[in-house]
Amino acid sequence: MSSAPVHRPQLIIGAGLAGLSTAYHCPSAHVLEASDYVGGKARSEHIDGFTFDVTGHWLHLRDPEMRALVLSLCGEEHFVEVERLSRVWSHGVYTLYPFQANTYGLPPEVIKECVMGAIEARANRPAELRVEEEPERFDEWVTLYFGEGIARHFMIPYNAKLWGVEASEITSRWCQRFVPRPQLEDIVAGAVGCHQQGMGYNAVFLYPKQGGIQSVAEALAEGVGRQRVSLESGVTSISPQAKLVTLSDGSQVSYEKLVSTMHLTRLIDLCGAEVPERAREARARLRATDVAYLNVGVKGALGQPDHWVYVPEERWPMYRVGSFSNALPAMAPEGHSSLYIELSDRETPPEALTPRVIEGLIEMGMIERAEQVLFAEPRHIPEAYVIYDEAYAESRATLHEWLAEQGILSTGRYGDWNYSSMEDALLNGREAAAWLRS
Repeated sequence: MSSAPVHRPQLIIGAGLAGLSTAYHCPSAHVLEASDYVGGKARSEHIDGFTFDVTGHWLHLRDPEMRALVLSLCGEEHFVEVERLSRVWSHGVYTLYPFQANTYGLPPEVIKECVMGAIEARANRPAELRVEEEPERFDEWVTLYFGEGIARHFMIPYNAKLWGVEASEITSRWCQRFVPRPQLEDIVAGAVGCHQQGMGYNAVFLYPKQGGIQSVAEALAEGVGRQRVSLESGVTSISPQAKLVTLSDGSQVSYEKLVSTMHLTRLIDLCGAEVPERAREARARLRATDVAYLNVGVKGALGQPDHWVYVPEERWPMYRVGSFSNALPAMAPEGHSSLYIELSDRETPPEALTPRVIEGLIEMGMIERAEQVLFAEPRHIPEAYVIYDEAYAESRATLHEWLAEQGILSTGRYGDWNYSSMEDALLNGREAAAWLRS
């Protein structure tokens, strides 16, 4: 005979940053987490003395209240503030990030194509252009603002590698915040060597002195109270009508209001037959791209100082090469370095790509010889990047509308189904807590 459901009036699914932030800001809420750890994607792992996050997790805190919260929970001494060092590697040379404002050093014909394209784009573009008047397609948006040269040599190939689809398939609605848009004067200055540094939302970041980024989630969980977080409590079904959650061990939890931070598509699937046809059709139209990456341990110092490097050229199987140890040497044992390699080839097993990746690292000057690579551990992130295609906005809105009718708020990067930062997840949690308390 099964026991009666446990009643949790304010229930949260997921102990990632969004879920933990929701719980912190709503002290009466309880959290269910499928894994045996907190943090979600803001997680760290240890391999032979190396510490790796789930690819680059650099913490940008602009909201004063959220910054004060994180520093109070972790302690100001827990972090080091790092000024971003990031470049682009293409045509066999390094240029500063962002590419569009730093073409100096590229082959002369490439610089000419980029600058002339930007001049033509400025001449053909209206002086004033509202967001709603901008092109929907990303490839048309970048050509409008940067010209054909910058689009062809960086914007289009890099984003195709990142998103896993052609640039013509994604809309421009994700990029207003994340893609620096310099003036024509900046593009020209960057072409002649007047470098434009500090552009973009991630010019400065915080990083823990020890423990990796998961230490932030652990501190947040302590602030919530561990007794309010039930680990290894995976959800197998949800009944919005009965306001009932069934867990993997067969037990059930009833609720009055539910905040979910799991993938929006997964949430809809768990609601089963109660999902109306319009919502099922909307869910089927949502797309996301997996990410495959390598955690790489290196003997000796790296030959380049960057925290991360963008690799737009299609001939290489990676689109970004980052280094935790360049930002914080303690992330690797003494006399060693670490890399994370994000792969654009999602079809070929990462192990088969490793020799080509090592060739790229040598050509980039990251390492001198293949023997320096101690290990290259493959990892996989399902549905890591939400695809902003033509069906995205309407389909997402349909699902959120139906969930709201059921007393369910889906939030966080994956719950809201968007492209956002760790601070955004913390802010989402604060907003979700206000909704729970209302």
